Amino acid sequence: MNNIRKNIHRIAATVLMIVIMTSVFVSCSGGIDKDSAKLFIGDFLEVVSSGDFETAESYLHPDCLIDLEKVLDHIENEENVDFQEGITVERYVGFSSSYYDSSVDGSRYALTMKVLVGDKAMTVTVTVAQNGNGYGIWAFETGSPNKIFKKEGRI
Repeated sequence: MNNIRKNIHRIAATVLMIVIMTSVFVSCSGGIDKDSAKLFIGDFLEVVSSGDFETAESYLHPDCLIDLEKVLDHIENEENVDFQEGITVERYVGFSSSYYDSSVDGSRYALTMKVLVGDKAMTVTVTVAQNGNGYGIWAFETGSPNKIFKKEGRI
């Protein structure tokens, strides 16, 4: 009788370990790494401030078919800033991430930060998406009430 109990405990412990290991593996795989996303977003902002729109567009997600120069010109006019005066991240104020988000049909990481554009302080949220079509900037939003651009290119 004791041998049967020992075997049941061993089987239960083995099953529990398998469940725990599977959960750890699933939660650590996939998704978007926050450090990689921060670097990617930082590189994108640096290229935007250089005025190299062709290179900046290469950072966009393949599903994000917009005229980036037109969108950035619109932001500059609405916010009364000039990105070529430099974009400096003062501090990160928030982030959100999803292993799966139906709006991007994949993983999503959004980083909100306080930035200086020239000498004007702004709040900016940049969203990175990763799905079957690729990886890249999905949305760029300023602190103003209107969403500046998302994948669809709405202004």
